[in-house]
Amino acid sequence: MSQHTTQIPYGILLTALVLLSASGLIASDINLPGMGVAAIALDSPISAIQRTFGVYLIGLAVAQVIYGPLSDTYGRRSLVLGGLFLFTAASITCATAQNVTVFAIGRLLQALGAGAGVVIGRAIVADIFDKKTAGRVFATIMPIVGASPALSPIIGGYLTLHFSWRAPFLFTAALGIATLILVATKIPETFPKDQRHHALLATIKNYPGLLINTLFLAYTVNLGVAYAAYFGYLAASPVIFSAMGMTPAVISYCYISVAVAYIVGNLISRNLIQKYSINHLIAVGYVLFTIGASSLFLCGLYNMTSPVPVLVNMAIMTLGNGFLLPLSYAGGITNFPKSAGAASGLMGALQLACGSLAIYVVTLVGSDLHHLGLFMIATALIGCTFFPCLLYFHHVKTRTVRKAFLPKAN
Repeated sequence: MSQHTTQIPYGILLTALVLLSASGLIASDINLPGMGVAAIALDSPISAIQRTFGVYLIGLAVAQVIYGPLSDTYGRRSLVLGGLFLFTAASITCATAQNVTVFAIGRLLQALGAGAGVVIGRAIVADIFDKKTAGRVFATIMPIVGASPALSPIIGGYLTLHFSWRAPFLFTAALGIATLILVATKIPETFPKDQRHHALLATIKNYPGLLINTLFLAYTVNLGVAYAAYFGYLAASPVIFSAMGMTPAVISYCYISVAVAYIVGNLISRNLIQKYSINHLIAVGYVLFTIGASSLFLCGLYNMTSPVPVLVNMAIMTLGNGFLLPLSYAGGITNFPKSAGAASGLMGALQLACGSLAIYVVTLVGSDLHHLGLFMIATALIGCTFFPCLLYFHHVKTRTVRKAFLPKAN
Protein backbone atom coordinates (compact mmCIF):
# COMPACT_ATOMS: atom_id res chain seq x y z
CA MET A 1 0.00 0.00 0.00
CA SER A 2 1.25 3.50 -0.83
CA GLN A 3 2.55 5.47 2.14
CA HIS A 4 0.50 8.56 1.33
CA THR A 5 -2.77 6.59 1.42
CA THR A 6 -2.27 4.42 4.48
CA GLN A 7 -4.20 6.96 6.59
CA ILE A 8 -7.46 6.35 4.69
CA PRO A 9 -9.69 4.08 6.83
CA TYR A 10 -10.30 0.89 4.87
CA GLY A 11 -14.09 1.04 5.28
CA ILE A 12 -14.25 4.62 4.01
CA LEU A 13 -12.01 3.76 1.07
CA LEU A 14 -14.21 0.81 0.08
CA THR A 15 -17.36 2.92 0.42
CA ALA A 16 -15.89 5.62 -1.82
CA LEU A 17 -14.75 3.06 -4.41
CA VAL A 18 -18.19 1.43 -4.48
CA LEU A 19 -19.95 4.78 -4.93
CA LEU A 20 -17.52 5.92 -7.62
CA SER A 21 -17.87 2.68 -9.57
CA ALA A 22 -21.58 2.02 -9.06
CA SER A 23 -23.14 5.48 -9.47
CA GLY A 24 -22.68 5.52 -13.23
CA LEU A 25 -24.04 2.01 -13.66
CA ILE A 26 -27.04 2.76 -11.45
CA ALA A 27 -27.81 5.81 -13.57
CA SER A 28 -27.53 3.83 -16.80
CA ASP A 29 -30.83 1.96 -16.51
CA ILE A 30 -32.61 3.35 -13.44
CA ASN A 31 -35.14 5.07 -15.71
CA LEU A 32 -36.06 2.00 -17.79
CA PRO A 33 -39.38 1.37 -15.97
CA GLY A 34 -40.39 5.00 -16.47
CA MET A 35 -39.57 5.32 -20.16
CA GLY A 36 -43.20 5.14 -21.26
CA VAL A 37 -44.29 7.78 -18.75
CA ALA A 38 -41.35 10.00 -19.72
CA ALA A 39 -42.28 9.73 -23.40
CA ILE A 40 -45.80 10.98 -22.64
CA ALA A 41 -44.55 13.77 -20.38
CA LEU A 42 -42.03 14.98 -22.95
CA ASP A 43 -44.47 14.55 -25.84
CA SER A 44 -42.05 12.25 -27.61
CA PRO A 45 -42.18 8.75 -29.12
CA ILE A 46 -40.87 6.09 -26.77
CA SER A 47 -38.22 5.13 -29.34
CA ALA A 48 -36.61 8.55 -28.81
CA ILE A 49 -36.45 7.90 -25.05
CA GLN A 50 -35.03 4.43 -25.66
CA ARG A 51 -32.27 5.89 -27.81
CA THR A 52 -31.10 7.98 -24.86
CA PHE A 53 -29.99 4.70 -23.26
CA GLY A 54 -27.63 4.21 -26.20
CA VAL A 55 -26.52 7.84 -25.86
CA TYR A 56 -25.64 7.16 -22.23
CA LEU A 57 -23.57 4.07 -23.07
CA ILE A 58 -21.70 5.96 -25.79
CA GLY A 59 -20.97 8.80 -23.38
CA LEU A 60 -19.74 6.38 -20.74
CA ALA A 61 -17.44 4.64 -23.22
CA VAL A 62 -16.00 7.93 -24.51
CA ALA A 63 -15.50 9.17 -20.95
CA GLN A 64 -13.45 6.10 -20.06
CA VAL A 65 -11.03 6.80 -22.89
CA ILE A 66 -10.71 10.48 -21.93
CA TYR A 67 -10.36 10.25 -18.15
CA GLY A 68 -7.73 7.52 -18.18
CA PRO A 69 -4.85 9.48 -19.73
CA LEU A 70 -5.98 12.72 -18.08
CA SER A 71 -5.71 11.14 -14.63
CA ASP A 72 -2.26 9.72 -15.44
CA THR A 73 -1.13 13.27 -16.28
CA TYR A 74 -2.97 15.48 -13.80
CA GLY A 75 -3.77 13.09 -10.95
CA ARG A 76 -6.94 11.40 -9.76
CA ARG A 77 -8.60 13.65 -7.19
CA SER A 78 -9.42 16.84 -9.12
CA LEU A 79 -10.82 14.91 -12.08
CA VAL A 80 -13.01 12.76 -9.84
CA LEU A 81 -14.42 15.83 -8.11
CA GLY A 82 -15.08 17.55 -11.44
CA GLY A 83 -16.74 14.45 -12.85
CA LEU A 84 -18.98 14.05 -9.81
CA PHE A 85 -20.07 17.69 -10.06
CA LEU A 86 -20.93 17.20 -13.75
CA PHE A 87 -22.79 13.96 -12.98
CA THR A 88 -24.87 15.67 -10.28
CA ALA A 89 -25.68 18.73 -12.38
CA ALA A 90 -26.62 16.58 -15.38
CA SER A 91 -28.88 14.41 -13.21
CA ILE A 92 -30.76 17.54 -12.16
CA THR A 93 -30.95 18.57 -15.82
CA CYS A 94 -32.59 15.24 -16.69
CA ALA A 95 -35.01 15.57 -13.78
CA THR A 96 -36.14 19.02 -14.90
CA ALA A 97 -36.04 18.54 -18.70
CA GLN A 98 -39.09 19.81 -20.60
CA ASN A 99 -38.30 18.20 -23.96
CA VAL A 100 -36.48 15.14 -25.23
CA THR A 101 -33.56 17.14 -26.67
CA VAL A 102 -32.62 18.61 -23.29
CA PHE A 103 -33.19 15.20 -21.72
CA ALA A 104 -30.82 13.51 -24.19
CA ILE A 105 -28.15 16.18 -23.63
CA GLY A 106 -28.53 15.68 -19.90
CA ARG A 107 -28.08 11.93 -20.28
CA LEU A 108 -24.93 12.41 -22.34
CA LEU A 109 -23.43 14.82 -19.80
CA GLN A 110 -24.48 12.50 -16.98
CA ALA A 111 -22.52 9.68 -18.59
CA LEU A 112 -19.48 11.88 -19.21
CA GLY A 113 -19.47 12.82 -15.53
CA ALA A 114 -20.06 9.26 -14.32
CA GLY A 115 -17.11 8.03 -16.37
CA ALA A 116 -14.68 9.79 -14.04
CA GLY A 117 -15.71 7.68 -11.07
CA VAL A 118 -15.81 4.43 -13.03
CA VAL A 119 -12.34 4.82 -14.54
CA ILE A 120 -10.46 6.60 -11.81
CA GLY A 121 -11.95 4.44 -9.06
CA ARG A 122 -10.22 1.43 -10.62
CA ALA A 123 -6.99 3.40 -11.08
CA ILE A 124 -7.03 4.37 -7.39
CA VAL A 125 -7.04 0.67 -6.48
CA ALA A 126 -3.97 0.17 -8.67
CA ASP A 127 -2.30 3.19 -7.04
CA ILE A 128 -2.72 1.84 -3.54
CA PHE A 129 -2.53 -1.96 -3.70
CA ASP A 130 -0.33 -4.66 -5.21
CA LYS A 131 -1.74 -7.08 -7.79
CA LYS A 132 -2.93 -9.78 -5.39
CA THR A 133 -4.45 -7.35 -2.87
CA ALA A 134 -6.08 -5.43 -5.71
CA GLY A 135 -7.75 -8.67 -6.75
CA ARG A 136 -9.28 -8.98 -3.28
CA VAL A 137 -10.37 -5.34 -3.28
CA PHE A 138 -12.01 -5.65 -6.69
CA ALA A 139 -13.70 -8.86 -5.59
CA THR A 140 -15.00 -7.00 -2.53
CA ILE A 141 -16.48 -3.98 -4.30
CA MET A 142 -17.54 -5.65 -7.56
CA PRO A 143 -20.49 -7.58 -6.04
CA ILE A 144 -22.25 -4.30 -5.30
CA VAL A 145 -21.04 -2.65 -8.48
CA GLY A 146 -22.04 -5.61 -10.64
CA ALA A 147 -25.44 -5.96 -8.98
CA SER A 148 -26.30 -2.27 -9.34
CA PRO A 149 -27.48 -2.38 -13.00
CA ALA A 150 -29.79 -5.29 -12.16
CA LEU A 151 -31.19 -3.70 -9.00
CA SER A 152 -31.47 -0.09 -10.18
CA PRO A 153 -34.56 -0.71 -12.39
CA ILE A 154 -36.37 -1.94 -9.27
CA ILE A 155 -35.43 1.29 -7.46
CA GLY A 156 -36.40 3.32 -10.51
CA GLY A 157 -39.70 1.49 -10.86
CA TYR A 158 -40.59 2.17 -7.23
CA LEU A 159 -39.71 5.86 -7.48
CA THR A 160 -41.61 6.22 -10.76
CA LEU A 161 -44.69 4.43 -9.40
CA HIS A 162 -44.91 6.36 -6.13
CA PHE A 163 -43.53 9.75 -7.18
CA SER A 164 -42.66 10.60 -10.81
CA TRP A 165 -40.53 9.50 -13.75
CA ARG A 166 -38.26 12.40 -12.75
CA ALA A 167 -37.64 11.00 -9.26
CA PRO A 168 -34.95 8.46 -10.34
CA PHE A 169 -32.80 11.32 -11.60
CA LEU A 170 -33.18 13.20 -8.32
CA PHE A 171 -32.02 9.98 -6.67
CA THR A 172 -28.88 9.87 -8.85
CA ALA A 173 -28.28 13.56 -8.11
CA ALA A 174 -28.43 12.81 -4.36
CA LEU A 175 -26.04 9.91 -4.92
CA GLY A 176 -23.64 12.23 -6.74
CA ILE A 177 -23.75 14.81 -3.95
CA ALA A 178 -23.08 12.17 -1.28
CA THR A 179 -20.13 10.76 -3.23
CA LEU A 180 -18.75 14.24 -3.91
CA ILE A 181 -18.80 15.11 -0.20
CA LEU A 182 -17.18 11.81 0.78
CA VAL A 183 -14.34 12.08 -1.76
CA ALA A 184 -13.75 15.78 -1.06
CA THR A 185 -13.45 15.25 2.70
CA LYS A 186 -11.92 11.79 3.06
CA ILE A 187 -9.97 10.70 -0.04
CA PRO A 188 -6.59 12.39 -0.78
CA GLU A 189 -4.67 12.30 -4.04
CA THR A 190 -3.37 8.74 -4.59
CA PHE A 191 -1.13 9.30 -7.62
CA PRO A 192 2.04 11.26 -6.67
CA LYS A 193 3.32 13.96 -9.01
CA ASP A 194 6.72 12.30 -9.39
CA GLN A 195 5.04 9.24 -10.96
CA ARG A 196 2.84 11.12 -13.41
CA HIS A 197 3.40 11.62 -17.11
CA HIS A 198 4.41 15.23 -17.68
CA ALA A 199 2.74 15.50 -21.06
CA LEU A 200 -0.82 14.51 -21.94
CA LEU A 201 0.24 13.48 -25.44
CA ALA A 202 2.76 11.07 -23.96
CA THR A 203 -0.02 9.58 -21.85
CA ILE A 204 -2.35 9.18 -24.82
CA LYS A 205 0.46 7.39 -26.64
CA ASN A 206 0.04 4.59 -24.11
CA TYR A 207 -3.09 3.46 -25.94
CA PRO A 208 -1.40 1.97 -29.02
CA GLY A 209 1.09 0.17 -26.78
CA LEU A 210 -1.71 -1.27 -24.66
CA LEU A 211 -3.69 -2.35 -27.71
CA ILE A 212 -0.78 -4.47 -28.98
CA ASN A 213 0.19 -5.79 -25.55
CA THR A 214 -0.94 -9.42 -25.42
CA LEU A 215 -1.21 -9.45 -21.62
CA PHE A 216 -3.50 -6.40 -21.61
CA LEU A 217 -5.60 -7.87 -24.42
CA ALA A 218 -5.89 -11.22 -22.62
CA TYR A 219 -7.57 -9.65 -19.60
CA THR A 220 -9.62 -7.23 -21.72
CA VAL A 221 -11.09 -10.11 -23.73
CA ASN A 222 -12.52 -11.49 -20.50
CA LEU A 223 -14.25 -8.20 -19.73
CA GLY A 224 -15.68 -8.03 -23.25
CA VAL A 225 -16.99 -11.60 -23.05
CA ALA A 226 -18.59 -11.02 -19.64
CA TYR A 227 -20.28 -7.76 -20.67
CA ALA A 228 -21.39 -9.11 -24.05
CA ALA A 229 -23.17 -11.97 -22.31
CA TYR A 230 -24.76 -9.69 -19.72
CA PHE A 231 -26.01 -7.01 -22.11
CA GLY A 232 -27.06 -9.62 -24.66
CA TYR A 233 -29.21 -11.19 -21.96
CA LEU A 234 -30.64 -7.81 -20.93
CA ALA A 235 -31.60 -7.08 -24.53
CA ALA A 236 -33.23 -10.45 -25.25
CA SER A 237 -34.71 -11.53 -21.91
CA PRO A 238 -37.75 -9.18 -21.80
CA VAL A 239 -38.90 -10.53 -25.16
CA ILE A 240 -38.20 -14.14 -24.17
CA PHE A 241 -39.99 -13.87 -20.82
CA SER A 242 -42.93 -12.04 -22.38
CA ALA A 243 -43.29 -14.87 -24.86
CA MET A 244 -43.42 -17.25 -21.87
CA GLY A 245 -46.41 -15.32 -20.51
CA MET A 246 -44.69 -13.27 -17.81
CA THR A 247 -45.87 -9.75 -17.00
CA PRO A 248 -43.47 -6.76 -16.95
CA ALA A 249 -43.77 -6.54 -13.15
CA VAL A 250 -42.67 -10.16 -12.75
CA ILE A 251 -39.92 -9.81 -15.36
CA SER A 252 -38.30 -6.95 -13.41
CA TYR A 253 -37.64 -9.33 -10.50
CA CYS A 254 -35.99 -11.97 -12.71
CA TYR A 255 -32.76 -9.97 -12.71
CA ILE A 256 -32.31 -10.40 -8.97
CA SER A 257 -31.06 -13.97 -9.50
CA VAL A 258 -28.36 -12.63 -11.83
CA ALA A 259 -27.29 -10.06 -9.24
CA VAL A 260 -27.15 -12.66 -6.46
CA ALA A 261 -25.13 -15.08 -8.57
CA TYR A 262 -22.65 -12.34 -9.43
CA ILE A 263 -22.23 -11.41 -5.77
CA VAL A 264 -21.63 -15.05 -4.82
CA GLY A 265 -19.03 -15.42 -7.59
CA ASN A 266 -17.22 -12.31 -6.38
CA LEU A 267 -17.16 -13.50 -2.79
CA ILE A 268 -15.88 -16.96 -3.73
CA SER A 269 -13.13 -15.56 -5.94
CA ARG A 270 -12.20 -13.08 -3.20
CA ASN A 271 -11.64 -15.90 -0.72
CA LEU A 272 -9.73 -18.08 -3.17
CA ILE A 273 -7.33 -15.37 -4.37
CA GLN A 274 -5.07 -15.98 -1.36
CA LYS A 275 -4.51 -19.61 -2.37
CA TYR A 276 -4.59 -19.57 -6.15
CA SER A 277 -3.28 -17.35 -8.92
CA ILE A 278 -5.52 -14.90 -10.76
CA ASN A 279 -5.18 -16.79 -14.03
CA HIS A 280 -6.18 -20.11 -12.48
CA LEU A 281 -9.28 -18.53 -10.97
CA ILE A 282 -10.18 -16.91 -14.29
CA ALA A 283 -10.04 -20.39 -15.80
CA VAL A 284 -12.54 -21.53 -13.14
CA GLY A 285 -14.75 -18.62 -14.15
CA TYR A 286 -14.67 -19.76 -17.77
CA VAL A 287 -15.62 -23.31 -16.78
CA LEU A 288 -18.73 -22.00 -15.01
CA PHE A 289 -19.47 -19.56 -17.85
CA THR A 290 -19.25 -22.34 -20.47
CA ILE A 291 -21.42 -24.75 -18.48
CA GLY A 292 -24.15 -22.11 -18.22
CA ALA A 293 -23.84 -21.12 -21.89
CA SER A 294 -23.99 -24.73 -23.08
CA SER A 295 -27.04 -25.49 -20.96
CA LEU A 296 -28.76 -22.31 -22.16
CA PHE A 297 -28.08 -23.37 -25.75
CA LEU A 298 -29.76 -26.72 -25.03
CA CYS A 299 -32.76 -24.90 -23.57
CA GLY A 300 -33.16 -23.08 -26.87
CA LEU A 301 -32.52 -26.22 -28.90
CA TYR A 302 -35.34 -28.07 -27.13
CA ASN A 303 -37.68 -25.03 -27.05
CA MET A 304 -38.03 -24.78 -23.29
CA THR A 305 -41.15 -22.84 -22.33
CA SER A 306 -40.39 -22.40 -18.63
CA PRO A 307 -38.31 -19.44 -17.39
CA VAL A 308 -36.72 -21.50 -14.62
CA PRO A 309 -33.99 -23.21 -16.75
CA VAL A 310 -33.14 -19.83 -18.31
CA LEU A 311 -32.77 -18.18 -14.92
CA VAL A 312 -30.71 -21.07 -13.52
CA ASN A 313 -28.30 -21.19 -16.46
CA MET A 314 -27.88 -17.43 -16.57
CA ALA A 315 -27.11 -17.57 -12.86
CA ILE A 316 -24.38 -20.14 -13.55
CA MET A 317 -22.91 -17.94 -16.29
CA THR A 318 -23.06 -14.88 -14.03
CA LEU A 319 -21.41 -16.87 -11.25
CA GLY A 320 -18.53 -17.27 -13.70
CA ASN A 321 -18.63 -13.54 -14.43
CA GLY A 322 -18.09 -13.02 -10.71
CA PHE A 323 -14.64 -14.50 -11.28
CA LEU A 324 -13.92 -12.98 -14.69
CA LEU A 325 -14.67 -9.32 -14.07
CA PRO A 326 -12.86 -8.40 -10.82
CA LEU A 327 -9.86 -10.63 -11.44
CA SER A 328 -9.41 -9.43 -15.02
CA TYR A 329 -9.54 -5.81 -13.86
CA ALA A 330 -6.90 -6.58 -11.24
CA GLY A 331 -4.65 -8.40 -13.70
CA GLY A 332 -5.11 -5.89 -16.50
CA ILE A 333 -4.57 -2.69 -14.53
CA THR A 334 -1.96 -3.59 -11.91
CA ASN A 335 0.43 -4.90 -14.58
CA PHE A 336 0.69 -1.32 -15.91
CA PRO A 337 1.20 0.82 -12.78
CA LYS A 338 2.60 3.88 -14.58
CA SER A 339 -0.38 4.02 -16.93
CA ALA A 340 -3.09 2.58 -14.69
CA GLY A 341 -5.51 5.36 -15.62
CA ALA A 342 -5.08 4.78 -19.35
CA ALA A 343 -5.33 1.01 -18.89
CA SER A 344 -8.47 1.36 -16.77
CA GLY A 345 -10.09 3.73 -19.24
CA LEU A 346 -9.28 1.66 -22.29
CA MET A 347 -10.44 -1.57 -20.66
CA GLY A 348 -13.70 0.07 -19.63
CA ALA A 349 -14.32 1.56 -23.06
CA LEU A 350 -13.68 -1.74 -24.84
CA GLN A 351 -15.85 -3.53 -22.31
CA LEU A 352 -18.77 -1.16 -22.93
CA ALA A 353 -18.20 -1.38 -26.68
CA CYS A 354 -18.59 -5.16 -26.47
CA GLY A 355 -21.78 -4.72 -24.47
CA SER A 356 -23.18 -2.28 -27.03
CA LEU A 357 -22.21 -4.60 -29.88
CA ALA A 358 -23.92 -7.49 -28.11
CA ILE A 359 -27.19 -5.53 -27.88
CA TYR A 360 -26.99 -4.80 -31.61
CA VAL A 361 -26.23 -8.43 -32.54
CA VAL A 362 -28.95 -9.93 -30.35
CA THR A 363 -31.62 -7.56 -31.64
CA LEU A 364 -30.43 -8.14 -35.22
CA VAL A 365 -30.45 -11.96 -35.21
CA GLY A 366 -33.59 -12.31 -33.10
CA SER A 367 -34.45 -12.01 -29.42
CA ASP A 368 -35.54 -15.59 -28.83
CA LEU A 369 -34.11 -18.34 -26.64
CA HIS A 370 -32.57 -20.28 -29.52
CA HIS A 371 -30.58 -17.33 -30.85
CA LEU A 372 -29.64 -16.19 -27.34
CA GLY A 373 -28.22 -19.67 -26.65
CA LEU A 374 -26.18 -19.54 -29.87
CA PHE A 375 -24.89 -16.10 -28.92
CA MET A 376 -23.83 -17.29 -25.47
CA ILE A 377 -22.00 -20.30 -26.90
CA ALA A 378 -20.18 -17.99 -29.30
CA THR A 379 -19.05 -15.67 -26.50
CA ALA A 380 -17.87 -18.63 -24.43
CA LEU A 381 -15.83 -19.97 -27.35
CA ILE A 382 -14.26 -16.55 -27.95
CA GLY A 383 -13.20 -16.22 -24.31
CA CYS A 384 -11.99 -19.80 -23.90
CA THR A 385 -9.92 -19.49 -27.07
CA PHE A 386 -8.46 -16.01 -26.93
CA PHE A 387 -7.60 -15.73 -23.24
CA PRO A 388 -5.24 -18.75 -23.06
CA CYS A 389 -3.80 -18.03 -26.51
CA LEU A 390 -2.97 -14.42 -25.66
CA LEU A 391 -1.42 -15.50 -22.36
CA TYR A 392 0.67 -18.06 -24.21
CA PHE A 393 1.91 -15.48 -26.72
CA HIS A 394 2.78 -13.13 -23.85
CA HIS A 395 4.81 -15.80 -22.06
CA VAL A 396 6.60 -16.78 -25.28
CA LYS A 397 7.50 -13.16 -25.95
CA THR A 398 8.66 -12.67 -22.34
CA ARG A 399 10.91 -15.76 -22.50
CA THR A 400 12.36 -14.59 -25.82
CA VAL A 401 13.22 -11.18 -24.41
CA ARG A 402 14.82 -12.72 -21.32
CA LYS A 403 16.96 -15.05 -23.41
CA ALA A 404 18.16 -12.14 -25.50
CA PHE A 405 19.63 -10.51 -22.38
CA LEU A 406 21.17 -13.64 -20.91
CA PRO A 407 24.98 -13.93 -21.25
CA LYS A 408 26.06 -16.38 -23.91
CA ALA A 409 27.96 -19.46 -22.78
CA ASN A 410 31.54 -19.75 -24.00
